[in-house]
Amino acid sequence: MRNNNEVANLLWTSGWDSTYRLMDLLLKGRTVQPHYICFRLRKSTQMELRRMDEIREYLSRKDQALANAILPTTVVSQDSIRKVPAIRESYEHITRDYYLGKQYVLLASYALQSGISNLELSIHADDKARQVIMNEVEFSDDLWGGCYRIRKGSDTPAAIIFQNFVFPVLQLSKLDMQKNAAKRGFLDVMELTWFCHNPTPDGQPCGTCNPCNYTRNEGLGRRVPKVQ
Repeated sequence: MRNNNEVANLLWTSGWDSTYRLMDLLLKGRTVQPHYICFRLRKSTQMELRRMDEIREYLSRKDQALANAILPTTVVSQDSIRKVPAIRESYEHITRDYYLGKQYVLLASYALQSGISNLELSIHADDKARQVIMNEVEFSDDLWGGCYRIRKGSDTPAAIIFQNFVFPVLQLSKLDMQKNAAKRGFLDVMELTWFCHNPTPDGQPCGTCNPCNYTRNEGLGRRVPKVQ
């Protein structure tokens, strides 16, 4: 089995941000171990899994070597993750003053229980979670361009939650990613990504859920159906 220095552990949902990082890693010659958490009440789970398969298939036709560098996805049920009390308490402390999605308690508990100290989390420049961690991170350079991570020795609530993550796209907006993807030749892959939490029966984005609104507000409204 490869160690974490050889394989990039990436939380991949088939979304814009994590797929951008997937392609960035592949083009840098990295092998990627995707991780996907199945949330019990999320209506988009099957669509996200389907889009991940479609992206793999598309890449296999476009560049087999890149496709081969994506390891089988580790799919984890929400119910198999034990919420860590210290993480849950830190979350409750943070959300007295800031908005932070409930999924981060599970994601952080998973990272800790899995023993992964460098799980790549695609919080980006326009993400609401960015304000929670911005004063807690430092840039860590490496052979592949570096990324942000929680400062060593920090024991704040944000550090307790995010200590096992790294943040490779923290300074990039969705439009930055679009521009970079076009320059580097993988914008076609990005168009296969999924973002909506409530897909319609015919497999289209609903146009009204939070991810649809975020996508529209962050400059990619062309991908979101107009709401009548």
